[in-house]
Amino acid sequence: MDMEFEGSPMNEHARTFLGESGSSQDVSLPKGLNGALQNVFTKVRDGDTVDKNKFRKRVIKTMKIGDSPADYMVISGNKNTIYNALCLLYLIGTGETKKLFQRYDKVRRTQEKIDLSILEKQTKQQYLEFFCLGVVRERIDEIIEYIHSLEFDLFADKLPSPFGSNLDNKYDLSPMLQLYGKDIPWKEYMDSYERAEQLFAKKEYQNAKEQLKSLEHNSLIRLPIVESLNKRIKAEEYETKQAWDYIQQKLDKV
Repeated sequence: MDMEFEGSPMNEHARTFLGESGSSQDVSLPKGLNGALQNVFTKVRDGDTVDKNKFRKRVIKTMKIGDSPADYMVISGNKNTIYNALCLLYLIGTGETKKLFQRYDKVRRTQEKIDLSILEKQTKQQYLEFFCLGVVRERIDEIIEYIHSLEFDLFADKLPSPFGSNLDNKYDLSPMLQLYGKDIPWKEYMDSYERAEQLFAKKEYQNAKEQLKSLEHNSLIRLPIVESLNKRIKAEEYETKQAWDYIQQKLDKV
C-alpha cells in the first residue's frame, strides 16, 4: 500500500516555514541550507547503520522517475519535522541536529536526558548574531524544555522559533533565510543599534528613528530588532501625543 504524503517536496515545506511559499517551478533554497537539510534527511554516509537512518523513513519518501532528480516527499503527518529541523539547524548545526533525530526515539523510550549543552555554548559564542536577530534567552529555554518533555514529539509538534521579535508569530523562522552566503558585520550592527537605543532612552525619538533608518539601509539582512525598536518608538510617540492633546483640551476649557 502506498504511503500518504503531505503533497509537497521537503524543500517546498522548508520554503513555507521560512516565510516564502515555493511553487512547483521554484522550491530552491540557499545552497548551504539545502545541503544541511539533505544531510539530515537524505544523504547516506559511510558507516551509517540501519538504526541511524531509521528516522528518515518516518519523514521522507524518495520518489524518482527516470533520469530526473529525486523528489524527497514528506510523509503525511511529518511536515513539522522539517520545521523543527530548520530551527535546530540554526541553533546547533547540521551534525548535532542529525544526531538528535537519530537518538530521539531511543532517549524517549529510556527516558534518558538529552544533552543540549551545545545550546548553552552557542548562546555565548553567537551572542552578537543572536542579539541582532532577536534571538531571546526565553525562547532558547523554552526549546530546551520542549525537547526534554515527554508530552512533546519532535516529529509531530512544533518547537517555538528562537527568533522572539515577531510577537504575532511564535513560529517565525524568516530571519534564517537571509543568513546563508553572507559575511555579516554583527558588531557594527550591534553598535549602531545601541546608539539608537541610547537616543530612544533620552526621548530623542526623531534622532533614534534616523539612526535606525540608516542601519536598516546599510544592513545586508533584515534586522528584527530594528523593527521592534521602531514599534516601541511609535508607541511612545503616540502616548506622548495623547498626553499632549489631553493637556491642550484641559487648557482650552480654562
